[in-house]
Amino acid sequence: MSPLQKSSPTESDNQPIQQLDDILSYFPIGDRIHYYPEYQTNLTMQSLVLGYQINGHTVYSQNDLKIQIGSSGKSVIKLHQGNKDIELKEIGTLCILVPGKAGEEYKLNFLSKASLGSRGQFRNGNAITLVARDQERGVIELESSVRESFIPKDGYYRSHRLVLLDVIANSLKVSEQRTHHRLQTNISAKMLHAPSQTNYSCILSNYSEVSAQLKLNQPDPEAKAFRNGDRITLTLKVDQLHRTFVINGLIMRVNPQSLIITLQELMIGGEFKPFELIDALDIKACLLQHPDSH
Repeated sequence: MSPLQKSSPTESDNQPIQQLDDILSYFPIGDRIHYYPEYQTNLTMQSLVLGYQINGHTVYSQNDLKIQIGSSGKSVIKLHQGNKDIELKEIGTLCILVPGKAGEEYKLNFLSKASLGSRGQFRNGNAITLVARDQERGVIELESSVRESFIPKDGYYRSHRLVLLDVIANSLKVSEQRTHHRLQTNISAKMLHAPSQTNYSCILSNYSEVSAQLKLNQPDPEAKAFRNGDRITLTLKVDQLHRTFVINGLIMRVNPQSLIITLQELMIGGEFKPFELIDALDIKACLLQHPDSH
């Protein structure tokens, strides 16, 4: 087992839950990820996050796992299983559930297969490095070790081999690898938060071809309404050119006073269409005409 450990005795009791929030944002349930065993980066393969197991409770949907502020003012984990809700105030063990066989191992050459050994990459105790890509921050790596491999007799994935990976929470590492130049700006905008159907005033503070940062005009408590994956609609007016852009996006990351969103659709001719590179460059060119952009 790999219980989450505090790095120092002076840290907040809530630190492990905050770490989980970061892990969930980069490795959400249902997302494809990459991994390599035993620190062998030349053996990188593809997999899928099927679920999380926290203190022995397993969830298979991101909707059934929430991090909220509890009555004590500290973060708590809310799990929904079947017809009951479970509240966890601390984390003892944290595991990520992945397929035991996704077919990737069959694509390896003979020498690579041989290096995995007869029991493959998921033998108990093996180190597994999980890798995800974030449009805003670059390459994300998370260390784990194989707790067990099993075939469930019932449930959503019965008869499929699954693997539980013990997560080493404080191993989360971000390698900045931005591929687009970020434009710094300071332009007022409007944002519709789709889940709550609430309008917010905000400031577009930076922009790239794939994402944007929005600073919230409301005080910090307002930010608690937002969750990673929430859909938003951004209305941006560039008065210098008499242009208005209406953009659909998803929240990638929630910070205390800002949101990072990924850009998905642009309203063209009264309907939303997929966000293309030409659209991204058009918006960037317009933003550069604003006196607060550089």
